[in-house]
Amino acid sequence: MAGVTLRGVRKSFGRIEVIHGVDLDVADGEFVAFVGPSGCGKSTLLRLIAGLEEPSGGDLSIGGQRVNDRPPAARGIAMVFQSYALYPHMTAYDNMAFGLTLSRTDKGTIAERVRAAARQLQIEDLLDRKPRDLSGGQRQRVAIGRAIVREPQVFLFDEPLSNLDAGLRVQMRLEIAKLKADLRATMIYVTHDQVEAMTLADRIVVLNAGRVEQAGTPLDLYHRPRNRFVAGFIGSPAMNFLDVVSEGRADGSVRVWLPGGVPLDIAVDGAVDGAVPPAGSPLTLGVRPEHAGLADGGAGLLATILAVERLGGETHCHAALEDGQRLLVRLDGDRPVAAGERLRLNLRGETAHLFGPDGQRL
Repeated sequence: MAGVTLRGVRKSFGRIEVIHGVDLDVADGEFVAFVGPSGCGKSTLLRLIAGLEEPSGGDLSIGGQRVNDRPPAARGIAMVFQSYALYPHMTAYDNMAFGLTLSRTDKGTIAERVRAAARQLQIEDLLDRKPRDLSGGQRQRVAIGRAIVREPQVFLFDEPLSNLDAGLRVQMRLEIAKLKADLRATMIYVTHDQVEAMTLADRIVVLNAGRVEQAGTPLDLYHRPRNRFVAGFIGSPAMNFLDVVSEGRADGSVRVWLPGGVPLDIAVDGAVDGAVPPAGSPLTLGVRPEHAGLADGGAGLLATILAVERLGGETHCHAALEDGQRLLVRLDGDRPVAAGERLRLNLRGETAHLFGPDGQRL
């Protein structure tokens, strides 16, 4: 296997630059997920690594070798597409064997690799079927098997589960997790589904408008987002953002005033030059729905429940604060609550985040 290195990689389509000087290191054997909103450049970046797009600038290396001028077949990669990209007139066996056949691998080796991959993916009894006779999940297993038999240096996945229904996505996610553990291969995985990224990846790269906003472990991005964009993108349900005003403190924390005159002290960790904003500064408070609990007694942030979504094990409450700002609260599923009810909420300073006017976390 091999690592992947990007240095100053850019991509333009005409006058429009869509990838802006990306620097990234993917270690040998690491599983890295690219996430971000539609149009952020994650699939384009994957296609640049695969050789399906030519970079406008910068260097790409696989296994320490510069590959900018190498065709896809000479890069030691295998790609699994969203659309499966199976040949409809071929059986599953022939689809999996096709790349090896083109490279003139002997038939004995082809048969050994195909059947080994089929056992690993639990599709041994499907090898004689054509794609039209397979379910979506089975087709994706065949597509993954086609990648496995090539024994590539790097596996590239371009939203491989987005065409599957919710139940199949969970099942295939478990299959890919097992594949990751078995192969210990370098994998780069593009997805718009942050649950896939959080559960599968060793490291997540959050992209926005062709730039890397932050790269880190799933829990690092969840607990220590670098800016408001990452904070709002990572986590489900998404983080709440409230407009607040700083009272100003100099002891490594900032006191802000919540709607209704409720004070909240929040530790700042110096993510932005250690700056503590002066009193009166407008800031943004970030609170995850699971960190907004019910307050004991009569103290706390007053909120009116606008709508309730009951999901069984948990209940999502959409609430309005006294100044009209909205807050989503995640409560225990057994907690009785109804639209129109007024509740007191407790926001904990140790789990909240503060963002300055530039969107960077304090």
